[in-house]
Amino acid sequence: MPYFDFAATTKPSKEVLDMYNKVNDEYWYNISGQYRPSVVGANLLEKASSQIMSALNVKNKKIIFTSGATEANNTAIYGICNKYIGQNKHIITTSIEHASVLNCFKNLEEKGFEVTYLKVDKSGVIDLNELENAIKPNTIFISIMWVNNIVGTVMPIKDIINIVKKYPRIKLHVDAVQGIGKLENDFDFSAIDMFTLSGHKIHGVKGVGALVLNNNIELSTLIKGGHQQNNMRAGTVDLASILAFTVALKNAIKAQAVTYNYVHELYMHLFNSIKDLNYLSLNVNKKAYSPFILSITFKNIKAETVMHFLERYDIYVGIGSACNEKTKTVDPVLEYMQDKNLAINTIRVSFSKDNKKEEVDLLIEKIKEIGEK
Repeated sequence: MPYFDFAATTKPSKEVLDMYNKVNDEYWYNISGQYRPSVVGANLLEKASSQIMSALNVKNKKIIFTSGATEANNTAIYGICNKYIGQNKHIITTSIEHASVLNCFKNLEEKGFEVTYLKVDKSGVIDLNELENAIKPNTIFISIMWVNNIVGTVMPIKDIINIVKKYPRIKLHVDAVQGIGKLENDFDFSAIDMFTLSGHKIHGVKGVGALVLNNNIELSTLIKGGHQQNNMRAGTVDLASILAFTVALKNAIKAQAVTYNYVHELYMHLFNSIKDLNYLSLNVNKKAYSPFILSITFKNIKAETVMHFLERYDIYVGIGSACNEKTKTVDPVLEYMQDKNLAINTIRVSFSKDNKKEEVDLLIEKIKEIGEK
């Protein structure tokens, strides 16, 4: 079954599932308890946090484990901004963020925050001058994703860091979900105030993510309740998911270079095989792209039609973010990069190490078949 929607989710690896099952079998106790099995679990959580920091090569950070990237993004945004409601503050994001970021900013705008939504050019990248010019004396928070989840455009995070560090009062948050364990970072994660991770995008289990943040940042809590995770996130800790996530993250980072080269070959094979077809166009930033995602727009065929045609042959692609696919809303990045009327004709092909060249060959064959009808 050729599956090409790995930007939506990935299959948990055997090693990840083995860890998940082992913890649920042997360390199922509530780690908030004071008796020995609970203390053992708490120590395992602390060890996992250290292993994640080491794998990411970051210092002076702490980690909040969450139910996923959506909660982690919400925790970062509201954790900073809720303290400033009614204080005439300004915040900045891009117009192409994931819904779990954009909808928070829209909500804060309704609560009185001044919000700047940075636009992107035809290649899907923000203008750094526009970012710097947008910063005001009352700006407190900026959130910009590393890799766009729809078209795979890579934002210039290193340059963004250099701009924001001139303004110590501003906290920078980066949604790193589609980049971590896939792309080599040309920036230092330690230089980012906060960044978000997700388990199920890197062959971990669903329902677990993390927000990594500076030790000196104090957030207003999103979830009210007990004192778990050093008062940062209430609720009984899901140790099994966290330890499985730790395995997935370590494995992804360790294999990142090999995985990238393998996936890049598949990406280029697909790209070169269809780039000259006159009935479609490719939404690509050739200078800053992730080979894990290729966005393809058909000139005269709806994306949903293409998706269901491919499905007949057990080929599965996305038609946008899995978070907005059922609502049939068009992601803003597509409207910036192409004719707005063609945005609904766009499919997303996203790869992982599990894909095979033979699967890509079949996808190419079927794309040509429906396009030439």
